[in-house]
Amino acid sequence: MISEPELVGEDEPFGGAEIPGPRAELNAGPETVGTDDVSRVRRRPLKSWLWALGGAVAASAVWAGGLYAYERPDPDVGAYRTSRNLCVETELKALSTALGKTETPTPTGREHEGRDVAFCWITLRDSTQKQQSYESMPTSAFLTYTLHKKTDPGPEFEASVVSPTTALFGGENQVKLERVQELGERAFFAQAEGDDSPVLHVLDGQAVLTLGVLAGSTPGSDGQEAPTDLSGIKPFMIEDMRTLMAKLQS
Repeated sequence: MISEPELVGEDEPFGGAEIPGPRAELNAGPETVGTDDVSRVRRRPLKSWLWALGGAVAASAVWAGGLYAYERPDPDVGAYRTSRNLCVETELKALSTALGKTETPTPTGREHEGRDVAFCWITLRDSTQKQQSYESMPTSAFLTYTLHKKTDPGPEFEASVVSPTTALFGGENQVKLERVQELGERAFFAQAEGDDSPVLHVLDGQAVLTLGVLAGSTPGSDGQEAPTDLSGIKPFMIEDMRTLMAKLQS
């Protein structure tokens, strides 16, 4: 991006603007005008300088914006379209077979000229969780879909890959990334150390998608609740992600 010119310091091509200060007033010779006139005359250069600076900044912004629009047209979003309700687009048939029936889908989203963002939160509950106490946390899945309409998300994609708990609650746990082949342009399966909640990140052209699973709790053999076993869940997540990506391009 072309930055706006800075008018600071004498190291710049045109030097810095000189503003009369107290020392200049002491060294100034006799004036032939009155005191009020002196004040008006000596403030005029500062006012003129500010007007000139404002004009230069405005002109630079208009010029840079015009050049950006001329040289960088909006990228092609391909076959992807905006989703106004990501929960309606999402089926999660594979995860349902492994973790239980989907319940209480909660969608949200926002459309903007720069990018459209859609989000969906879904509860996955099997038959054993029906007997759980009210305080128990069911297993949940969340999905995000961002369609970038102005900028290329590719350069920053890998840096944005995190685990679900890191994304939601922060933390400094080391995230283990596993490259997923033949899924979009680039895809990673991410999981933080000591974290049973994985997330699948996908970049496909101008679209960035995530599918994460947050482990709930299930009754153990001793009657105590234990975290939901998510081992071997990756292929189920990949299958559901493929289905969603195809749906968003239809």
